[in-house]
Order: sequence, then C-alpha cells, then structure tokens
Amino acid sequence: MAGDRLLVIAAFLASAAVSADEALIANQAIWTAAAITTYEYRYRKVCDCHRDTPADTIVAVEDSVVVDVRYERADYVSDMPVNPAEFQWFRTIDDLFTLVANAERNATTLRVSYDETLGYPAYIYIDYDHSLIGDEVELEVVDVRASE
Repeated sequence: MAGDRLLVIAAFLASAAVSADEALIANQAIWTAAAITTYEYRYRKVCDCHRDTPADTIVAVEDSVVVDVRYERADYVSDMPVNPAEFQWFRTIDDLFTLVANAERNATTLRVSYDETLGYPAYIYIDYDHSLIGDEVELEVVDVRASE
C-alpha cells in the first residue's frame, strides 16, 4: 500500500517536471519562430529594497545583444541610463529562457508564466534555497516591442 502511494507520488512529480520542461520548450519555440532579434523590453524586478515601488528596467536588444539599458520610475525626473560596462549583467529574452532552464535544474522553487502571443517568460520567480534570505529572483516582463 505504501509502495503504491510512493509510485503515484513519483509519477505525479515526474509529470509535473515534464510539463514545466515542455512549457519551456514550447514557449521558446514560439519566441524563436517570431524571429524577433531587435527589440526593447521592459521589466520590473521585485526585491525587498523597494518592493512597493520597483523601477522599470528597459533593455534594448539589437541582433540578440544588449545595446542599451535604462531605469524608469515614477519619482525619477528622467530615465537613468546604465553604464555600458554594466550591460553584461542584463539579459535578453533568450537569456531569460536560459535562466528558467537553469532554475528548473537548480532551484528549490520556480514559478514561471509565459506570454500567450510571443511565448517569452512574462513572470519568473526563483528561490534557489529556502534556507537563505535574499537569493530569490522575481521579475515581471511588462512589455516587449519589436524594432524595425
């Protein structure tokens, strides 16, 4: 009896993992098929330092390379540009898929939802270790605009 329960639990966990992986693969295929390599996207990264008023981060990508980053927030007089030497710390949409794939293998908790039209990760929450404080990643992609 206990063995049957373990078998059912193991089957459920395996199907959940496959479903998450299948969702990642399917949505990445949608994004890839859209063939958008030059675009600008806006996201909000939530952290405890400014949970109530997170700044929007706007990332410009040309030919799949980050070429501009700036912060925008309601209480800023104007956008705050990021030093180009720091662009390496910002992700393209393809990098967000990689982030999710790595989290599937390494995180304690992963929640992700995808844009229904273009397939990009629209919301990502990752907690790598429940016993640590501050290792979480939470971001919401709020806009993606293809450039001509």
